[in-house]
Amino acid sequence: MGKRLTSRYVLVVHEVTTTTAKIWVGALLPSLAKPHNWRLIVKKVNSEDDRDNETGETVKVIEHLKAQGDVWERPFDRLNKRFYKIEIVNELEPGRDYIVEFVVRVEKKWKVLEKCFLTTLPKALPSRQDNPFTVGIGSCFYTKHDGGRTGQAFEALYRDQTKKPNIKFLTGDQVYIDIGLGPYPLNEEDCYDRVADDYAESWELLRSMLRRGGTWMLADDHEYWNNYPFLKGFNPYLVTLSLSKNFKKKWKAAAIRGTQIVQQVEPIRIFSIGSEISFCVADVRSERNKKGFLSNQSFQKLLQWAENLTCPGVLVTSQPLISDYGDKNDKNLPDWKQYDQLITAFQNGGHDIVVLAGDVHYGRVSQVKIGNSNNKLVEIVTSPMSNLSELNGLAASKPDVSEKVFPVVDIPGVSKNAINYLGKVTTEKKWWDLRFPKERTTEHFMTVDFFRQGQSVKVKVNAWDARNPDKRSGLPKMIRGFNINPIALK
Repeated sequence: MGKRLTSRYVLVVHEVTTTTAKIWVGALLPSLAKPHNWRLIVKKVNSEDDRDNETGETVKVIEHLKAQGDVWERPFDRLNKRFYKIEIVNELEPGRDYIVEFVVRVEKKWKVLEKCFLTTLPKALPSRQDNPFTVGIGSCFYTKHDGGRTGQAFEALYRDQTKKPNIKFLTGDQVYIDIGLGPYPLNEEDCYDRVADDYAESWELLRSMLRRGGTWMLADDHEYWNNYPFLKGFNPYLVTLSLSKNFKKKWKAAAIRGTQIVQQVEPIRIFSIGSEISFCVADVRSERNKKGFLSNQSFQKLLQWAENLTCPGVLVTSQPLISDYGDKNDKNLPDWKQYDQLITAFQNGGHDIVVLAGDVHYGRVSQVKIGNSNNKLVEIVTSPMSNLSELNGLAASKPDVSEKVFPVVDIPGVSKNAINYLGKVTTEKKWWDLRFPKERTTEHFMTVDFFRQGQSVKVKVNAWDARNPDKRSGLPKMIRGFNINPIALK
């Protein structure tokens, strides 16, 4: 579903539940005017004809008229332009497809400016592999050479009812607001404008993805600055921040507005599909400090989730758990004692854990026994959706399978076990393509299918090329050689 509209207004589907959907509507470009009279029209898709024609049964109309007052808010509160409104659409049915239209009155006529498409959460996991509950996952989106192709690849997949992700997780670095040499802005308004402009560019290119399916977003360091919140080591992008505490404060404030208001990031979000699978979306970047990758309050919520699981758990995070310590400039999750506590909790629990992560500029699927337990960890890492290029392209990577045991670091009471690497995403290096100075991972995103089979939950992972669609079907090609059998979870 999804004919192309060109209004350039933003409509993003954020989190959905079995009966609600959070819709972000507004404009990130400063040139767009605020509509005074507008509606969100919610339509339930009842048939294939409805789906093909992008229509359905109208079940709700949320209306805002000029006479009632201006309801728009500022996403970046230090700027007079750009605007948004969060609408919670309720009284929806579980596991149903809906279309939401953004309609504006222009010269006494109502005109559709934008549409978004979503599926509410089901009450239970499906029992068929050919009709699973499908989760999309992607991270790391550098705009320079994307040209909208990531969003178009996701759109093509979403149009196919047999492959469509019900929801998706974007696990960090959706924007690279810290990239750029030259004189940085120094006043508050310029900081906010720079961050807002980067969001506007990224969201316009990702438009086809953001308006299709519920989205849980996480922040990673490039939503703030490299290795946020720390400023260590020589990095030309960090020089101004390190020289001026006042500028750093202004930049951080603008970046936080982007993560909290535009991306709607929260430290811990937990939801379940029936009693069969439980998700915990943990932002392990925004609250980092010298003592932990989460505040104590947020970490206790994460720990309680891990300790009280009554079914397999899915931890969504911006960085992998299968990792060694970082270096003096760049930290990884094992650098904190909270990591030891979390892995211990997974060992002491009664269920398997799936980790969905990004950040590291490669795609990899791993499986390993957790410590002394009969539980296993299945880690699915996907990155990037769009590669860094030119000078920044030196940060590109290829899959790392050098770690032989998990945990890599020593954790008291947790034994180390051999890691089984089930699959990795291909790499490419073309000597004549000067945009990319070193071998890099193929741009991709993944989907993860969950379904019941007998007494167990099974998971199937697929990786999709974000750059090279099939010429006949228009669908993104599956990453070659990436073929992993379904994994049973307990």
